[in-house]
Amino acid sequence: MERPIGKKVTSVNPLIGALSVVDMIKDNALGKDVSGRDKALTDEIGDITIDTCIPSDTGVWETGILRQSVEGKWVIVSQYESSEEAKKGHNQWVNLMKEEPTCELKDIDNWNLQREENDEPM
Repeated sequence: MERPIGKKVTSVNPLIGALSVVDMIKDNALGKDVSGRDKALTDEIGDITIDTCIPSDTGVWETGILRQSVEGKWVIVSQYESSEEAKKGHNQWVNLMKEEPTCELKDIDNWNLQREENDEPM
């Protein structure tokens, strides 16, 4: 099977992302449903969840994979420019998880939070 390639959308601005999260918190406090989950694509394969949605912190389509028995945390594996690209990418990740459920996943590290082993502590 051809492995999906994780992609990071470069138009995502961290300041806009932070402000969007604050806006979401405000809207939730006012009782507005701003989750955007009505457009999300979600598949579950055993203890693996593959979720593609538009989170408020980035405002772009992205796929996250949660494997309880492997990482035990969400790994954001790809972002997309359009809903069509997101649907295609989502299906590729679902197929990969069906065929190779324990394969190595690389987080796209959207906010550059991951450190190299030799980096100084934050």
